[in-house]
Amino acid sequence: MLSVTVRVPATSANLGPGFDCLGLALAITADVTVSTEAPPAPAQPHPLDSMIAAAARAAYQAARKSAPELYVRWEGTLPIARGLGASAAARAGGLVAANALLGDPLSPDELLSLGAEQEGHADNMAPALFGGLQVTVRDYARWLRLDVPVPEGLKVVLFVPDLEMPTRESRRKLPQTLSREDAVFNVGRAALLVGALAQGRWDLLDAATQDRLHQPARSAFFPALFDIFAAAKEGGACAAYLSGSGSTVAALVPEGEERVARLMQQASVARGYSGRTMITEPSAQGASVVARG
Repeated sequence: MLSVTVRVPATSANLGPGFDCLGLALAITADVTVSTEAPPAPAQPHPLDSMIAAAARAAYQAARKSAPELYVRWEGTLPIARGLGASAAARAGGLVAANALLGDPLSPDELLSLGAEQEGHADNMAPALFGGLQVTVRDYARWLRLDVPVPEGLKVVLFVPDLEMPTRESRRKLPQTLSREDAVFNVGRAALLVGALAQGRWDLLDAATQDRLHQPARSAFFPALFDIFAAAKEGGACAAYLSGSGSTVAALVPEGEERVARLMQQASVARGYSGRTMITEPSAQGASVVARG
């Protein structure tokens, strides 16, 4: 093989209280191609090219193989720098593509470890690689993950602002310590969220997505955040939360997704923030090879 193309899903991390440990794959995708042969018409450089290439080289290194010169390409409608896991998608695509070029010597767990090392956490990487709703925790040198079932019929409405919220900058605003009360608040809700989704308990999702760790701090970058939450729930959403580090707001909706999308956009515009809506759903499909050449 000279090239491999991998289709990778967008992901939505944290889901409110599950900071750095919960992530959901979405039915929005990008295609990542890694090739050992220069394309006849070089693609326009893309901001994620360096991440794809670095991930591919890491796979070669982990397999104890010398990496040839690699050519990469990103194609897709996945929003970038909006809290939808674009960097995880790029790195997951690079890892899976390079592993395929090598004959798949690396296990799924090894790919997760490599990706999490590059990302700094595994909340987006696990669903990007494996699909679905993933719980990930670090256990000393290894990463543990659990695939949680998501009920049928759930839609995810996204409001994607034109505002960028760089992950590093927004992380600097996070509190360095939490009170015991706030820690218990988040731990309990993260556990409740996993159980509520696994059992299809729509009625528990609003309480289960509440958070005291990162969303209050990050709302300083996006003052319309809680107004958009309220608008989504007024429209019929079960819950709303900041996707990853933002700025995308995600709403979990069993029905009436068009109304929810409209009200979310109206609430943001009323506060002076433009953007667009996307209606999608959870995806069970993680990164997968779609073409070999």
